[in-house]
Amino acid sequence: WAIAAAALRRGYNVLAFDGPGQGAALRVDGLTFRPDWEAVLAPVLDYAVTRPEVSADKIVLFGYSLGALLVSRAAAFDKRPAALLLDDGMFDFFHANSALMPPFLVDWICNERDDVFIPIAQMLMKKNTGIRWALQNGVWTFGAASVADYLRKTLAYTMEGIAGRIDCPTLILEAEEDHFLQGQAQKVAAALKCPKQLISLRTAEGAGEHCHMGAMRLLHQTMFDWLDETLA
Repeated sequence: WAIAAAALRRGYNVLAFDGPGQGAALRVDGLTFRPDWEAVLAPVLDYAVTRPEVSADKIVLFGYSLGALLVSRAAAFDKRPAALLLDDGMFDFFHANSALMPPFLVDWICNERDDVFIPIAQMLMKKNTGIRWALQNGVWTFGAASVADYLRKTLAYTMEGIAGRIDCPTLILEAEEDHFLQGQAQKVAAALKCPKQLISLRTAEGAGEHCHMGAMRLLHQTMFDWLDETLA
């Protein structure tokens, strides 16, 4: 539903998969997230190029939310993709989380002051359902021992020193009022050395929220118009 139906209408084939930390890979096989997504994507691409529907020179990677950082990481090390769609651009997952916290909490996490951080986190989780979901889901999907351990694990999810390795043309999307990723798309764009375009979709168009939820038709039009031109 995120992209496949729209892609088919525009004449593209789609291969969707559950990687570690996602869907059946997590629920059935117990595989939690890992930062080296190039190791996850490589066998997917190995399979894709065996399919008669797939043009090996026109493979495109699409990722949304954390998935955008994961496919960026994969494209930095695997040169088979012809283009990259990032919905939205994410440069550093730890920073995306820590930007929502007071600096003293970030300091406690980084310095493993779990004895003082965890009780405060538990208090916040009781008061706020969004915080409760984010931290509990993070512990589960990352295979963490605690909420503090989960947040420290996200330190490995960064494009620092890696983004410059990406060669393929890249579309970086940004949501005007994204409550998770403010400023992250610009960091991705600044770090890339490949052909790139940064497009901000606006609240006035219904597209200002995280990953443009509420304006998927506009999102799809923007992505596939860019992709048609890029692959041509």
